[in-house]
Amino acid sequence: MSLFERLDELAAQGEPAALLTIVRKDGSAPRDVGDKMIVTGDDEYGTIGGGTVEHLAVQDARSVLSGADDPGVRTYELEPGGNTGMVCGGEMDVFIDRVRGQARLYIAGCGHVGVELAPLAERLGYAVTVVDDREAYADPGQFPDETDVIHGGYGDVLGDLPMGTETAVAVATRSGTFDQEAVAAALDGEAGYVGLVASETKANHVLDSLAESGYARRELSRVRTPVGLNLGGSGPAAVALSILSEVTMDRHDATGKRSTRLNLDDLVVVRGGGDLGSGVVYRLQQAGFPVIVTEVEQPTVVRRAVAFGAALYEDEVTVEGLTGRAAADIDEALELLADDVVPVLVDPEAAVADELNAAVLVDAIMAKGTFDTGTRRGDADVVIGMGPGFEAGEDVDAVVETDRRHELGRVFYEGAASEYDGEPGERRGYTHERVLRAPTDGEWTPTVAIGDTVTAGDVVGTVGELPVETEIDGLVRGLVHDGLSVSEGTKLGDVDPRGESVDPTKISDKALCLGGGVLEAVLRLR
Repeated sequence: MSLFERLDELAAQGEPAALLTIVRKDGSAPRDVGDKMIVTGDDEYGTIGGGTVEHLAVQDARSVLSGADDPGVRTYELEPGGNTGMVCGGEMDVFIDRVRGQARLYIAGCGHVGVELAPLAERLGYAVTVVDDREAYADPGQFPDETDVIHGGYGDVLGDLPMGTETAVAVATRSGTFDQEAVAAALDGEAGYVGLVASETKANHVLDSLAESGYARRELSRVRTPVGLNLGGSGPAAVALSILSEVTMDRHDATGKRSTRLNLDDLVVVRGGGDLGSGVVYRLQQAGFPVIVTEVEQPTVVRRAVAFGAALYEDEVTVEGLTGRAAADIDEALELLADDVVPVLVDPEAAVADELNAAVLVDAIMAKGTFDTGTRRGDADVVIGMGPGFEAGEDVDAVVETDRRHELGRVFYEGAASEYDGEPGERRGYTHERVLRAPTDGEWTPTVAIGDTVTAGDVVGTVGELPVETEIDGLVRGLVHDGLSVSEGTKLGDVDPRGESVDPTKISDKALCLGGGVLEAVLRLR
């Protein structure tokens, strides 16, 4: 039997294999360009030279078969000091490709779902076999000519059919007992996909019975139930489509997500682009959510080195590798989103959430309950408030605790966060002392920059004609923008007594913690 006949035989059996071909030879090597061999999970056919080089190539081939490595060219050095340890004095390149076996779908049950599923799978290239213990249902006339229809017991028939990673088994019998037999046969055969069409109650009964009979929960966790992707629709045809979509997605190790350039189904709008809101934006964007930030026209952004709101002053900012840019309108914001840039819109009421039908709205204004921000449950599919001023289950869907004590970052789905006590976070015993505040109304002019080291008594800027002094030694971690009109008592910046051990360009632990809480709420409530 030739190698290609062997390869065809393996594919027909549904067994994937790796085909190895020598594509380049330099100097002395044991075989010639064009020589081939086949490697499966357990066997090898043919040779590309034997010895260490073949042993290494076989290992590489099995890594490709397992999905641990991609197909491609591997170079083997056949000389002292080379990667094979051989001394032939040459070098050879071997192309390793994965050849998939014939995709097979076994359907246990020739009822309504099976009748719809079989022809759909045939059109997508699956070799389909249907099994039913009722002779009247195991009727070849109900199925395409190519479909193999077998009348017999589910466990016995499936147990005799060849299975492997390229085999999918969809179980849709009329009885939990028969379901159990079919699922057991699919697990025993190590089918690549096992799906069970059943209600939650029936599915739990089947899986619990299999567990009692000795199947490990780890094995049972492979059984897809509820079966199929959630595509909507109803009836046997819709169920068949959802099953085959899931089977195909698993076979190709795909995500099942839309491939559009910009998908707004999961759009998140974050009200407030300060440092804490920006920690939320960072977490959400890293998790794959498109995020738009809304702000007032001149936000009092203190830790602007880590705040996307600063883009309204600087046009563009980068926070830990993530770029934020001011957007003039919604169209420009969408263009930025498509380029993985965080748009920052002047939109104090977050009207964009309604205009784009946002999935999630996060209020990160951090008003601390001192005024009503206007955020209401129903402004998006999921509405999340940060800190005091919100009640989960009433005006928002969830509240994230912002107090730096034990509850920091905890998500409440009922009730409220702790009330604001007016105390800034403590750093080495300092609270209010580390905060810089405006001594009067006027225009702020800083004389230091974020990242500068200062000493107690240093003038760090002026408001009008009055100087602003730091009360403590430390590193300037935040400052509002130069030229901002402020009122007496406005927070202008903060000094961190920990000094140069603090990196003002890094998102704070608190901001990341709050971002984690918001992400939890989004994933739970979406």
